[in-house]
Amino acid sequence: MHPVTLFLRLWTWFCFRQLLAHRKRSIAVLLGIALGAAVFTSVRLVTSASMNSFSNSMDAISGRADRTVACPGGRVPEEVVATLLRHRAVHTASPVLMAYVRPAGEPSEPFLLIGFDPILDRPLRAWQAGRPQSGDGHRSAWVDLIARPFTLLASPRLAQKLRLAPGDIVQIEHIGRHAEFSVLSVLENEGLALADGGEIAVTDIATFQEFTGLFGQADRVDILLKSGASAKDLEEIRGLLPPGLVLERPSEPKESGLQLIRAYQLNLSVLSFVSLFVGMFLVYSLVSLHVTSRRHDLAVLRSIGASPRMLFSLYLAEGAFFGLLGWLCAIPLSAFITRQLLGHVSATITHLFVRVQVDRLVLEPWELAASFTVTLAVSILAALQPAWNAMKVPPREIMLMHEASASRIVPTRRLAALGAAAVVAVWPLSLLPGVGGVPVPGYTATFLLFTGFSLFSPWLLRLAGTIIPPLLRRTFGVPACLGGRFIRDAGPRVAVSVGALITAMALFVSLTIMIHSFRGTVETWVNQSLAGDIFLRPRLAEFNEYRDPLPREFVDVLEHLDTPVDLMPYHRIYLRHGTIRYQFEAIRLETFVKHARFLFLGASEAEILSRMMEGRGVVVSEVFSNQTGLKTGDRYRAAIEGLDVDLPILGVTRDYRTQGGVVHYSLTHFEKLAGRKTWSGARLFLAQGGPAPQAAAVRVRNEILARCSPCGSALEITVGRDLRQGVLKIFDETFAITTVLLLIALFVAALGIATTLTVLVLERSAQFHTLLATGASRGQVRTMLFWEALLMVCLGEAAGLCCGFVLSYLLIFVINRQSFGWTFLYGVDWGALAAAIPLILATALLAVLPAGRNVLSPPSAQALRER
Repeated sequence: MHPVTLFLRLWTWFCFRQLLAHRKRSIAVLLGIALGAAVFTSVRLVTSASMNSFSNSMDAISGRADRTVACPGGRVPEEVVATLLRHRAVHTASPVLMAYVRPAGEPSEPFLLIGFDPILDRPLRAWQAGRPQSGDGHRSAWVDLIARPFTLLASPRLAQKLRLAPGDIVQIEHIGRHAEFSVLSVLENEGLALADGGEIAVTDIATFQEFTGLFGQADRVDILLKSGASAKDLEEIRGLLPPGLVLERPSEPKESGLQLIRAYQLNLSVLSFVSLFVGMFLVYSLVSLHVTSRRHDLAVLRSIGASPRMLFSLYLAEGAFFGLLGWLCAIPLSAFITRQLLGHVSATITHLFVRVQVDRLVLEPWELAASFTVTLAVSILAALQPAWNAMKVPPREIMLMHEASASRIVPTRRLAALGAAAVVAVWPLSLLPGVGGVPVPGYTATFLLFTGFSLFSPWLLRLAGTIIPPLLRRTFGVPACLGGRFIRDAGPRVAVSVGALITAMALFVSLTIMIHSFRGTVETWVNQSLAGDIFLRPRLAEFNEYRDPLPREFVDVLEHLDTPVDLMPYHRIYLRHGTIRYQFEAIRLETFVKHARFLFLGASEAEILSRMMEGRGVVVSEVFSNQTGLKTGDRYRAAIEGLDVDLPILGVTRDYRTQGGVVHYSLTHFEKLAGRKTWSGARLFLAQGGPAPQAAAVRVRNEILARCSPCGSALEITVGRDLRQGVLKIFDETFAITTVLLLIALFVAALGIATTLTVLVLERSAQFHTLLATGASRGQVRTMLFWEALLMVCLGEAAGLCCGFVLSYLLIFVINRQSFGWTFLYGVDWGALAAAIPLILATALLAVLPAGRNVLSPPSAQALRER
């Protein structure tokens, strides 16, 4: 017989039949693995879909461009195109304008309108129009786009959403401007039509400029180089550019966004892996039980010729079986979880980092393979140590009446020493910097922390099982004492399940502290740094990255309001430091310091503000400082709207706005440098002490809208209290996913406790029925089981609580800092912990009820006779 066939037949006869004989505990283990694998797979698929959507959108928009000419914080004069086209290495140079617009008078989501020269752009971007209304073929669509003003080509998805067909008229608005566009045709569903979730329209750049008033300007100029273009040619092209313009790779904005999404994906993946990691304890517990309870059978196999390697492979295959079947069971479960997570994750990425429009979910073979590999590897790893024990069973045990392992002493002190060493190593490891923006030291320290506390749990159980039982005997009687003694003598299987509970509990405690600290700090920042009664900006300003300033007529209205207000205008510009995206914000400091304040990190606020108001430096956010490495005393250098800015960094402040760090500067001095007055928006502060501030803010908002009529719809005006509540609502929605993943990990841990106790109760059923046969009552046996479970769960919670406080430090000051650049003011929600810990205890104790019911259901005489 072939060795593989022999092995499979032996495994089916020896292991698989054992699993079928104990279906309930096998199903419980499968459920734990399936849940962990489903959560891990779903998170990976959803975040990968968001990443691919963003990447594909950026690729479709940039097309085949080799380089891009841009003006950081400003726009590129269109005459640069002619200069570029004259260079021998340039095949084509296409000016591009983009803006998010919306159908006028409809509460519809905005869509992306792209303006370019259809002739210059043909070699750069893949787009193809369907048959136009005139029926003259494909070519006439783009010819008509040039020849006929205010015409556009709509993507299929946009046409379907707005119910557009060739020949229809759609009215579009953008910052107070309205225009009617004629739909020439619908694009083919490929290339550029798939950008931004498929909701785009394209028009001729001349029409775009007339519609927006941006005559002679472009957001950027994309360049396609001729084959054989050299580095020398690039330097010559760079030398042709006017001051203030830069030549960059078109992939740089994409890499900036992908870097943020990858950090978020990594954090969610690690969090979702915890459920799978906790499920690993289930596999270990069950396989270990099978090895321990069948040592006699293993000795028989050894005596008739089975090799140690064969026994090792049998139980390793059992672990692989749980991993394989658990992953297969996870597929339908992950399909459901993925549908629930997709909208939440993409919305979180859009709120926090970059705009993402996921139009479809593709099952990535790589992600499925990674999920399968991780699940299988975790299950095999869990079975490794029990399989090693099976390999060591000697043939002579067949001659023994009892298992040789019954008197085996677990080296708890040695394990405790290793655990203590792992916990001690956490501190120096956490001080190391991240690797390529990934908090590798932080995650490694987290793994060591979990490992250390898990290794420490056997010694903790033995210590508790020695000290506590005498106290229980005097207070609660002999059954409680016996239950306490058992946790001392139960061996490593109890410690493994307690380790799983420690892991889940530590995660719960640390995330509770982190979320409470984060929310408390954000709330302080919102109330102090985002103070204001009314916030005003152009509509869709955030979508368009504040590229379009407030029109002059709106500025005049704000400066001459009837209601007395303190006006704090600001000028916001999106820039990049290498691949790191951030905001440069010039604000009217004189107004800001009267009503709000920065949350400085250990600095003299008065001195810094004094120097800022004199225009002698900038203040940077903690996110910007951590991501760029620039700190107080360094120089901030940037090209902004054609200006070379070189200023000292005066201080670092906490700032939790989304989509990158922030650099603050004096608006008064920036306007002097630029020689013009440009506002991106404004905050209004009403007179203090007036009645009903909320009602007063509404009245001022209505006054602004009335005086800006008929173009008031071009403004986005938000009452300050509503804005701050909206920020906190986004925060709460962001961590909703974290809470769900945490609850799943706790459920798997409770399942582990229930499975372990069920296994141990079944293993000792003869002992329990002997006690019943010799006079013990069922209530006393239940009391023993109750105290076993209670002590196990209490010890796991206590150790998990200690582990969680250490882990919360790692999350707040190491992992979040290295992943996203921010830290928080540390705070503990004692009320939430005090309410949650008894709830977790009760849940775990309820999960062990089936164990007592299983052992006490058959009559004692029948159970002993079957033994």
